[in-house]
Amino acid sequence: MSPFSTYLRTLRRARGLRQVELAHLLGYEASYISALERSQKGPPRKDFIGRLIRGVTLDASEQAALSQAIEASRRQISLPAQADEQEYALLHQLEPRLGRLSLLN
Repeated sequence: MSPFSTYLRTLRRARGLRQVELAHLLGYEASYISALERSQKGPPRKDFIGRLIRGVTLDASEQAALSQAIEASRRQISLPAQADEQEYALLHQLEPRLGRLSLLN
């Protein structure tokens, strides 16, 4: 799961809400909340984030944690214009392995 998915689930549970209740509170379908929590959808758009912040009344530290989770959950990355050929090669070697990588101890 993505950091955003984990944070959203943790936040919802901390507020004692079921997915359907959070969905109703924010004006979305429960299936969308479920998809977000299962990482079936990438981080949502700003409208959703704004509704989440207001709907469950996130304090400043929760908003900061939410922002970090969103940033850490980006699915698309871009090489900078000044990337060299080795960086391109590394990216293209990693790409087919994404979703199956594990950290080595």
